[in-house]
Amino acid sequence: MSSSRSVNDRRSKVRLDGRRIAVTLRPRGRLGTCAAEAVDFNRHGMAVHTAAPLEKDRLVYLSLRCDGVRLDNLVGVVHNCVRQGAVYRSGIRFRPGSGLQQDRRLVESMLASLEQVLMVSESADA
Repeated sequence: MSSSRSVNDRRSKVRLDGRRIAVTLRPRGRLGTCAAEAVDFNRHGMAVHTAAPLEKDRLVYLSLRCDGVRLDNLVGVVHNCVRQGAVYRSGIRFRPGSGLQQDRRLVESMLASLEQVLMVSESADA
C-alpha cells in the first residue's frame, strides 16, 4: 500500500496515491485551465504537480476523474506550493462547505466515493 503518514504529518486522514486521478485545475479569475498531475489524495485535499507555481491562498476549481467517478467544479484553496525539480508541488485543501461550492452534499459524497475507489485499488495492489 503506497499511502503513508509521517510522525510530523498533521493530516487527519492518510493520503492515498492519486496518480490514477485525471485533474483539470482552473485558478479563480482565469478563463483557462492549467495542466496538473495528481500526486496524492484524500477527501479533504490533494497534492498536484504543475509546471508553474500556484499562488498560496488562491481559490481554484478542480475537475477530478477516476474509474467512473467524475467531480466537476470542486472548490479548493492552495495551501502551499514548493518547487520540486522541474515542477511545483502544491497542496490543495478542498472547500465543499464554501458558499461558492454548488451541490455541497453531493460533492462531499463524491469525494468520499473517490477516496473509497482509491482505497480499494490500493488494497488490490498490495
